[in-house]
Order: sequence, then structure tokens, then C-alpha cells
Amino acid sequence: MGSPSAFRDLTTLLLDVLQARLAGGDDPFVEEHQVKPLAPTAMDDDSNVRVGLYLHAVSTDTGRTSESPEIDDGHKTRPPLRLEAHYVLTAFPDSTLEDEANGVLDQHEVLGTAMQALYDNSVIDPDNVPPSIGDQQLTISHDDLDEVETLDLWRSFTEAPKQPCATYRVGPIMIDSTQRTAFERVSERDVRVSRDEDPGGTTGDETN
Repeated sequence: MGSPSAFRDLTTLLLDVLQARLAGGDDPFVEEHQVKPLAPTAMDDDSNVRVGLYLHAVSTDTGRTSESPEIDDGHKTRPPLRLEAHYVLTAFPDSTLEDEANGVLDQHEVLGTAMQALYDNSVIDPDNVPPSIGDQQLTISHDDLDEVETLDLWRSFTEAPKQPCATYRVGPIMIDSTQRTAFERVSERDVRVSRDEDPGGTTGDETN
């Protein structure tokens, strides 16, 4: 099942998907090293990173009811923590382009291609999910933030200029509990039924 390295391995998995589409083929949009797990604030005028994927929040996965504790070898283990990861996908300008208008259009095309890659891989089968994330099907979905929510998110990146971006949620991510407690099953139960006596000393099942 899942481990504390789940988010690291999930981000690596998503980067592999993006790099295969953006940097693969005969006519790549960017080079592989230009797709990085970086926040918008990590960019500067000399940076050559074109696509950033940043884990900005984590929430509880509400798509399934809570599971029962696992009982094994006389111990009870808490069910795994079920989470969703929230990412911001950002297209950064190409510093080699001198014409600003062409640079903006290039950012739009790069963002659209990155979104296409995530859309085409929106469902990842358990066989292709790293064990540290869990053993269930992984879903990548566009997180429809409204304009205000998007601007609030971007303002959290202090002094970073607004760039073309999209937000995503990915889950479920499972993180196993290390809490185990001794547990003993009840195999037999001794049930005794008492019979009330009446004031005259006659039990309830005696007849006249």
C-alpha cells in the first residue's frame, strides 16, 4: 500500500507523462530538462524552464466511505489515509523569443499540449501506479477553479507574475498508518439469563 513517499513518486509519475508528450517525438515543444516540479516563484529572467508542476495543496479524498481497520496476526491497524493532491500546471515564457506576442502564443500552445497529455492519461491503471501511492486506479482531473480562486492561488506566490496555468486534482493517494494495537477476537460468549422471582418466592416459570 501507500507510503510517506507517495507525493514524491506521484509528482515524478506526472512529470514522466508531461515529458513524454512535450519533449518526445520528432518535433518536441521543449527539452526534457525544461519540465520541472517547481513553483512559479522559482522562475527568474534567466530560467529556461518552460513547464512547472507544483503541488500546492492536499485534501481528504471524499470519493469513498471510510474503511474498517485491518485485523491481522492478532493486531488491528488503522485504515490508510486517503488523500487527493492539488497541482498547478504553469507554462513559462521562452526567454529566447524576442517578440513578446509570439512568446505569449508559444506559452499558450505549450500549456494546451501539457493539458492534452494529462487528459489522455486521466486514468492510470493500478499496474502502472507506483506501490508507494497505493494499489487503486489513479484519476487525474482538471480542477475547475473560478477566476477569483485562481487569482487567490496565484497571489500566494509572492511577487510571481501571472502566467498561463491550469489546476489539477489527482487521487486517491494512500498513506498507510503505522499505528497497530493488540486485538483479540471474542470466540465464545457466556450468556446467563436470570429469572425474576415473585414476592411469594415462586419463579416466573412455575405454574399453580
